[in-house]
Amino acid sequence: MVERFYPSRPDWYEELYAKALEEGMISYEAEIAAYKEKIFSQLTGKSKKILELGVGTGPNFKYYASAADINVIGVDPNKKMEKYAQAAAVAAGLPLTNFSFMRGLVALGKLYLER
Repeated sequence: MVERFYPSRPDWYEELYAKALEEGMISYEAEIAAYKEKIFSQLTGKSKKILELGVGTGPNFKYYASAADINVIGVDPNKKMEKYAQAAAVAAGLPLTNFSFMRGLVALGKLYLER
């Protein structure tokens, strides 16, 4: 079902897109950091399990992933985002044993995961 909404693309394209997102969003993330800090600070401590849809390269991890005993499932249609998200998780203090990545997306109000 994931293929229906997000057709396969060559690995080189997926990697290029992931790398471009990682590097191209640096200034944007810096610009909205204060806003994200405020939003995520209101959520911290409310849950030990987080499902982040459209996790991308993991830019939000630094706002919540260092909380004790937190487990994160990151979902993204681009399988090449996984290594960037893993690196962001580690940089944020989230052990990789507490992070899992799944290829999937939300479409038509439903979550579709690759099996």
